[in-house]
Amino acid sequence: MKIPITLLIISIILISGCVSTIDPVNPEDVIVSVKPVTIKEFQEQEILLNVLDNSTEPIDNVKVASFDTFTVLSGGSVNIPGKTKDGASSVTLRARIQAPGFKPVLNTGMLTLSYASGKDEKGVPVIKTKTVPVQITVLPNASLQFVGFVESYEKRGEGTGLNTWTLEKGKNATITFSVKNNGKTTIDKNSLKVVVEIENKEIGGNDTFDIGEAMAMGGTSYTEAVVLNVKKDSPNGETPVNVNLFMGDNLLDSKTLTLKVKLT
Repeated sequence: MKIPITLLIISIILISGCVSTIDPVNPEDVIVSVKPVTIKEFQEQEILLNVLDNSTEPIDNVKVASFDTFTVLSGGSVNIPGKTKDGASSVTLRARIQAPGFKPVLNTGMLTLSYASGKDEKGVPVIKTKTVPVQITVLPNASLQFVGFVESYEKRGEGTGLNTWTLEKGKNATITFSVKNNGKTTIDKNSLKVVVEIENKEIGGNDTFDIGEAMAMGGTSYTEAVVLNVKKDSPNGETPVNVNLFMGDNLLDSKTLTLKVKLT
């Protein structure tokens, strides 16, 4: 009987020295919402995430581990308590990211959170991850330059135009501009457009110009111009004129001029 008793004692000692494991919170119980991200290439931006713990167990050291095609520069970490009878707990998490080049980037990037939860057989918290899709748009780093009024279409490119222009009803207003690629990736021809809009529709309308030149890093388009007609029955006074640079439906840059219609 000595041998069984000895084995029983050893077993009791071994059992008493073990640490009970605690199951980590399932990633399905970690709910993450992120607004769509729109950013110019290689620029930095802070993003905000709402993270909700729908489990009764807490999750700790919650942070952004990675974000597909983006570089995660910095970000804090948060602890989130488990849900109670009053409901689930949620916090706002911040992270600073840097965009890649705008070509080629898919419309959806996968963002991965990591968090500590539960305990393994050694009593160490288990690290789990939660991955969610985020709508992303990476744009070229292009901007307008030399924007202003000039006397005529033939005068385009002869220095910087004026921010304010005064004319009579029924006359034409000419606005000159060019586009500069401040980024590192070539912008293909016919991918950008400049939309010039007279804000007061009683005074005049709009015009659009497609940028027909490709621009490599540091490249500039030809200086061009659009001619806007002021209506013959236009009211006198001032109106903003918006000069907008677009890629598709995404606004890259905008300048505002002032058009004055005088009494005749």
